[in-house]
Amino acid sequence: MNTIAHALFANILLLLGAPEMATPTNLIINALAGVAVDLDHIPKLGKALRTLRFGQSSRTRWHELQGLLVSMIVSVLATLYSPELGRVLLMGAVSHYFLDLATRPTRPLYPLSDATVFLEMAPMSLRGLFAYDTVLTVTMGVIWLWSLNGLGLLQL
Repeated sequence: MNTIAHALFANILLLLGAPEMATPTNLIINALAGVAVDLDHIPKLGKALRTLRFGQSSRTRWHELQGLLVSMIVSVLATLYSPELGRVLLMGAVSHYFLDLATRPTRPLYPLSDATVFLEMAPMSLRGLFAYDTVLTVTMGVIWLWSLNGLGLLQL
């Protein structure tokens, strides 16, 4: 998924799953945690721009099981400082792994297993994938705005 979709999905989970924690600051922290996993794509940015997509090869171990475990440990450590902060971070980080697993070919148990899992919930062609990502991102944007409005965080 694209960066905006990851941020929106993380925020939607926070808004609907823990609305009492949905402050503007927590929404920003949650969105950043939801997109931080993709920082491992930066070294592969040139290839992605040439091919117009990030493939499985652009993912490092931090985008798979090891990254998930590190994210969970950071969230637990943050919980020692602030339980709310730890939950907001965890929700954002885990949402990224979940969304990638649901929509892209991933290696969820790498480096323990190099097996690729693809649930085929998204098309493989570049054109189909672009349309799919666009529709899903716009839909999540509408749900996000509706959720913000419903909680009184945005007046529409």
